[in-house]
Parts: sequence; structure tokens; C-alpha cells
Amino acid sequence: MVAGGVAVNLYGIERATADVDIVLKLDRRNLLRFVEVVKKLGLRPKVPVRPEDFIDEGKRKHWLTNKGMRVFSLYDPKNPFFILDVFVEIPFDFDGVYKRRKKIRFENTIIPVVPIKELIQMKQQTSRPQDRADVFYLKRIMEDWKDEK
Repeated sequence: MVAGGVAVNLYGIERATADVDIVLKLDRRNLLRFVEVVKKLGLRPKVPVRPEDFIDEGKRKHWLTNKGMRVFSLYDPKNPFFILDVFVEIPFDFDGVYKRRKKIRFENTIIPVVPIKELIQMKQQTSRPQDRADVFYLKRIMEDWKDEK
């Protein structure tokens, strides 16, 4: 599911963002498919590890605990300004949240987006000014939705 600044944009709040944040189900089957796609796209980790290392739960826990690494960042060598950040640890009950994901259509593609309540909770866990602003505007959107009902 798409999270972070791109999700904020998809909810209708225009703001600049430098990366695409996603939350994946961290089971082996899904991660194998993810690594296969990463390789086909030619994406490379920003840190000196192999893409396959992301599959290893022990390595992810080590990165989180010992390196403070909350996301696994990948970039495109042909376009180094494109950054894909994948959460190393799922910040919520993935299956429950996935059932409630927001589905946003773009042409023939459906983009799964973290539901607004969980997106707010994720952003409240940080202390960045941009995240505080995002929370403010996301809450206003929720209020507008309530007013429409």
C-alpha cells in the first residue's frame, strides 16, 4: 500500500515529496515477488546490501534495532532522484488495514493506499514539521467527509 507523501497527495493534499513510501506484507512469498520486480525495474538498494537481503526477517530486525533503519530505500541508477522506501516493519495489522485500503484509480491501474486513519497514526509517530502539517490537513479531509454524509 502507498503511504507517506504520495498517499497524502492521493488524498487531495498537494505537497512536494521526494520519495514513494510503501508498506508491503512481509511474508516470504510476497517479498520474493517484490525482489523479482525490483530487479526487473533495475532498482538498487541505497545501502550496500543485496535486494534479496530484504527477504530475511533477521536482517530487517537487525537494521531496525541496530541501525535505526525504518525503511529499505531503493533507487533507480538511471534516475537517481527516484527513491522507493519500503517499511522494514509493518506499522499496523497489515491484513486488517489492507481490507480497508483506499483504492484510487489512475487510468487502468488501481493504487492501494493506506487508509486515512492509519496514515494519520503513522505520521503522528514522527516529529517532522511536514508530518504535523499532513496530519492537520488529513484530519480536515476526514471532517469534510463527515460533513458530506
